[in-house]
Amino acid sequence: MELTIETVVNDTLAQVKARGLKPMTIEYYTNVCHNIVRYINEKEGGTCSRKTLEAFITFYKQRFEAQEICEEYLRFLCRVIRMLMSYVETGTVDFSSRAINKKYNPSPDKLAVIEAILNAYHLENDPRIEMDTVMRHFFCFVESRSKDTATISDADFFEFMKSVSESNKGSIGRTWRALRYISEYLQAHNLADLMANLSMLKMKGAPIRMIAPYSQEEILKIVNVIDTEEPIGIRNKAIILLAFETGLRSCDIIKLKLSDIDWKAASLHIRQSKTGTDVILPLNGHVMNAVADYILKIRLKIRPEGGFSEVFLTSKAPIQPYRSTCSLGAALDKYCSKAGVNKLPLRRFHSLRRSFATEMSAAGVPLPTISQMLGHKSIDEDRPYLSYNQEKNAHCALGFSGIPVKNGLYAVLEGGDPV
Repeated sequence: MELTIETVVNDTLAQVKARGLKPMTIEYYTNVCHNIVRYINEKEGGTCSRKTLEAFITFYKQRFEAQEICEEYLRFLCRVIRMLMSYVETGTVDFSSRAINKKYNPSPDKLAVIEAILNAYHLENDPRIEMDTVMRHFFCFVESRSKDTATISDADFFEFMKSVSESNKGSIGRTWRALRYISEYLQAHNLADLMANLSMLKMKGAPIRMIAPYSQEEILKIVNVIDTEEPIGIRNKAIILLAFETGLRSCDIIKLKLSDIDWKAASLHIRQSKTGTDVILPLNGHVMNAVADYILKIRLKIRPEGGFSEVFLTSKAPIQPYRSTCSLGAALDKYCSKAGVNKLPLRRFHSLRRSFATEMSAAGVPLPTISQMLGHKSIDEDRPYLSYNQEKNAHCALGFSGIPVKNGLYAVLEGGDPV
């Protein structure tokens, strides 16, 4: 029986979530799986098999060779593809990593130190594998300099960091974290004469990426191409409008319950999955009508006998709540293509949340209010979500008309008059 990529991804993500990983890690898996779903739907007809998965990874290896993606991202893609392949072939996700075969192999005494460090910091699953790889790399570097553990110096850490930063810019934060663990452990157990406190040094943060949001005009185009004569269209229209008008994350939309909506007060009350923050968001009539249409016209007809409390359900048997957010992104991409809305770099379903914040800011809503509606704990978290209208910014600059020019220079007398 042929499996669709959506089925394989949804079941794989369900097993990933069952491992109890952090929400941010699960979101990372989800985002990567969304790229896989989109590629296989567009290039391979939606069928998931070893052949189509290998075609995907071949394409991304070409992108890596063209320096469009970093080695760290390619390595994670390969890991996810192996997990999907194991599900396709066995029905169960194999979470073991080929990284266990170890690219770096220091001497046994160094391996014993690494094992002790990993245990001391109680690292398990993916974090353990990630830190183990970096630590092996570091100790191989130390051995290449003919040093044993006792003779490791502070300079070795900085020289190692310099050497890897030149070739691998995608995982510097992870590398620095592993080095901190090593340094702290060696100092605490008097295994090396180290003086530097690496925890006092902070990595320079990556620049905030200003990802273009969807404009109101683009959203209107997208909504207008949705076929609301079909059940899927009615549901997807409600989801897209809900995301654009409330700024809800996709993970919260698929978990939204009927009891979360207060129809009389025209609002919804949820606890955000990512932050655990309670937020109350207003619903305008446009969104309420779209959600009500879905519930009354579709949901009440397709709901299973046992019933589900979630608002949005899948359209194909077995009818059930969404198990991942991949389908939401794939649907938005489909409508963007149909509406002629350009697929700008990095713009995905999450960009609807960015659009919400941007439209609120353009309407003059104070930043603290926007931050509360997004469910952020700090205003600093809002900066990546806000795009600024350059035309409006230009109005903030003062013109030079009326200011006299002398000898090609602007000058001001002590009394304050320009000359």
